Amino acid sequence: MVFSRRLGSFALAVTFYSRLFAQGPELGEAWKSGGQYFTWQASAGNGARQLQIFYRCSGDTAKPSLLLVHGFPTSSFDYRQLIAELGGDFRICTLDFPGYGFSDKPVDGYKYTLKDDAELARYFLTSVAKFKEFALYSHDRGDSVALNLIQLSAASDPFRITHLFLTNGNMYLPLANLTDFQKRTLNPATSAAAVKNMTPALLAGGMGMTTYTPALKADDPEVKGLAANFAHQNGVQVLPETIKYLNERAQFEVSFLESLSRSSVPVTLIWGVHDMVSPVRVAEYVWGKYLQPRAVNSEFWLAPCGSHYVQHDQPQPIAQIVRAALGGKKRQAAPANLAGEACSPVLVGTTP
Repeated sequence: MVFSRRLGSFALAVTFYSRLFAQGPELGEAWKSGGQYFTWQASAGNGARQLQIFYRCSGDTAKPSLLLVHGFPTSSFDYRQLIAELGGDFRICTLDFPGYGFSDKPVDGYKYTLKDDAELARYFLTSVAKFKEFALYSHDRGDSVALNLIQLSAASDPFRITHLFLTNGNMYLPLANLTDFQKRTLNPATSAAAVKNMTPALLAGGMGMTTYTPALKADDPEVKGLAANFAHQNGVQVLPETIKYLNERAQFEVSFLESLSRSSVPVTLIWGVHDMVSPVRVAEYVWGKYLQPRAVNSEFWLAPCGSHYVQHDQPQPIAQIVRAALGGKKRQAAPANLAGEACSPVLVGTTP
């Protein structure tokens, strides 16, 4: 859930970015070429229309299963480095929700809701990935999709969530630090003007400079890949609609978190400390109020050299945390360093 605070300063760079993106094969297109599509019938509230949903699955089907759920305004593309780190140990699947990445992005009255995406995730799990038991790793907006999925889960579901990884996302909006651009895009009175001059290149360039640690330069493959994702079906035009999930989150965030507090699913909370949009205070609040009181094995990690996209900034140590949490190894007592390096994540809390 991120946009640059300094998007205006990038306007002069649009031509430069566009020239860069025209050079050579796109990393984003390479990501797309390695995926597949399935047809999803949306809810009755969305006219039960059929959409083409992009997804990727990799790894040995005999290995433990892992579902990766992306955030706003990005896509499954966010997880390339983490998949590369974990691919030998897990069967990994990820998908692009409607309005994101390389999935369909309808503009004619489609309602982009967390509930629809939670139902889509259920369908994907049962009919496409066909997971029976799996760990769920979510980021940003995906945290709310994951929490909604837990809330909707029933004993009759043909799958079981064995572990939940929650990473940088504003799960409790009163503690968020929304940018001016986010606020203007969310406001119906200013949303059209907010995105009028926005381009995929400008959006990707601004995010690269402000939401990754270290900041990404204009010629970074990640920035090119982000632009390719945003350009698919002119994705910038749906931003005023996709960002409305914040209204839904504000309405249901407490019930999502209360459902989590009653859940028996172990949780690992991982947070990049340099995130200025989803600041550490969000993670501290969720941990202290909803996770720490549970009698369920859970952990809280801070990644000192990570920002909002911590899975990009520190993929190796994040993968190490995931393996340890799912590998049945003896848990450390907090506080503890993952390793001896200065950028090593720090375990700041455990339960029970």
